[in-house]
Amino acid sequence: MGKRTVGSAALATLVLLGAVPAGHAFSINGTAPTVEFVNSNPVYAPIKADVQAKMNAEVKSAFDTTLVKTRTSLAGFKDQKELAQGFGNANAYSTGSATLQGFQNYSLFAVATGLMVGVQAPTTSFSYYNKIGDDITKKGDLYAGLGVGVSFLNVGVNAKFLYPGLYLNAKYGAFDQKIKDFNMKFSVMGVGANYRLLEPKSFVGLVKWRGVSLGTGFYVQSDKLNMKITPDSLTTPAHFRAAVLSGSTGADSIAKESMLADMGYGKNDPDANVILNPTFNMGLDVTTMTIPFDAATAVSLLWGVFNITAGMGFDLNFGSSKIVLEGASKAKITSDTTKVVFSPATVNIDGSSKNSPSFGRLRAMTGLGLGLGPVKLDIPLIYYFNSGMAIGLTAAVVW
Repeated sequence: MGKRTVGSAALATLVLLGAVPAGHAFSINGTAPTVEFVNSNPVYAPIKADVQAKMNAEVKSAFDTTLVKTRTSLAGFKDQKELAQGFGNANAYSTGSATLQGFQNYSLFAVATGLMVGVQAPTTSFSYYNKIGDDITKKGDLYAGLGVGVSFLNVGVNAKFLYPGLYLNAKYGAFDQKIKDFNMKFSVMGVGANYRLLEPKSFVGLVKWRGVSLGTGFYVQSDKLNMKITPDSLTTPAHFRAAVLSGSTGADSIAKESMLADMGYGKNDPDANVILNPTFNMGLDVTTMTIPFDAATAVSLLWGVFNITAGMGFDLNFGSSKIVLEGASKAKITSDTTKVVFSPATVNIDGSSKNSPSFGRLRAMTGLGLGLGPVKLDIPLIYYFNSGMAIGLTAAVVW
């Protein structure tokens, strides 16, 4: 027979964002299982209480040791202020969905739709963006985050009837999506204004400089995310035979040896294993308000077939980012015999952190676009100094 296990403690949870006050202390607590030998054979009656007491003490010791290991392993989740700020920043970075930065100075109207993914990383290395998810799972608190923005419509109008060179726009987007262990509820809305500082110029039709546009606005974006965090499992042996037989001699030792064998913990199967899989839910509630300031220009080639954008900008960000951790599980001891019953054990993970996005962020913008008459496709790329970036896809009709 193989080693017994104190069953897998899968912490399946559902977090209702906002239900837990922000900033309360991180805790991992549990109640150890208890053991009962259900064999009614009167020969075991004189030693049953002693055997059960020693087994209960041993399984509690192993269970408590596992909790200590879990607390040490997940120490990075105690205070997640850096992670909260990282997600707040990434959320703000992704507010540029359906951007019209590459097609300013249009004649009458512009209608765009698109998405943008914002990423905050603790390093300026672009290769790091591939492993942010793994690092969050392993380290808990780090200056990292992910934000997704989707605008169904960004409608712009040449407001020359109000003031020559003035352009106004309004955007909106919202969705609710669940993919396996990942849930997202998103919304964005806001208004913007651009001013044509320098007029566009054409060069023999092959090349057109789109002039220089100055822009600002006010955008509110909200992301509510739920994701499953699955750290490595932790195992602690429970030495039942050593605990029960310790100090026993003669007839007492023989009787206990017989009882252990009848329970399924004979000489070839002396121990159990306490196994904990500390899987829990991470819920994020992020709301940012962004006031952008930027200057952008673009050059179109071959009568607008290709469009290249360049610019600089600065964002003022406000808002909050809250992280809620919560998990609850039942652990039990599995066995090949019905003579041993272990009560369920409950393990709870609970905690939360709150922070704000970085107040001011400088950014550099570029993008590559394709056009067929009024129909445009653009891939904007934005780099935020201090290791943040955003990349998107915009489809627009401009005339």
